Amino acid sequence: MNGGAQVGIINADGSEFHLVTSSPDNNAFASFAPDGKQIVYRTAGPDGEGLRIMKLEDHSVTALTNKYDNFPVWSPRGDLIAFIRKIVRNFEVFTIRPDGKDLRQLTNTPGNEAHLAWSPDGQRLAFASTRMGFKDEALYSGAPQPYGEIFVMRYDGTQVEQLTDNQWEDGGPAWQPRNPNAAATTARSK
Repeated sequence: MNGGAQVGIINADGSEFHLVTSSPDNNAFASFAPDGKQIVYRTAGPDGEGLRIMKLEDHSVTALTNKYDNFPVWSPRGDLIAFIRKIVRNFEVFTIRPDGKDLRQLTNTPGNEAHLAWSPDGQRLAFASTRMGFKDEALYSGAPQPYGEIFVMRYDGTQVEQLTDNQWEDGGPAWQPRNPNAAATTARSK
């Protein structure tokens, strides 16, 4: 290896760490398929750029895209991979099927989209966006981040809704699976 980032896997208890990529490319931002048998990750370097799918059983790799793509996340349903693609000067949200078909651009806004997160049911995507401009944090810290506010939309790019609006840069959205017992637990604890 020449020092480029590589994808590694480790058990939840911290055991059995091992690298699954080992090329001169910069490989990062891996996301597991729902069945845990494959990952999708971003690569950039002498061997090309774009998204790659690796079968973990034999480490075979298939090129999914060959553009400046990043932050791939595999849908919990397994049918789509969402990612960010650079279009001219902006970064937009796209989806593609794991077989490389049905590439769709979901956003087209001034500013940058980043850091996607699927809802547990695979129906919606949360993401950070600078479409509302940079906030006060850039002035206070001197280090503006490519985030902005948090938005959510359906998996097909419709029903876009802004979730945050404050003076700070919001980023890295995540979903928590709904706990069907939460209401009963809360009611019993009162």
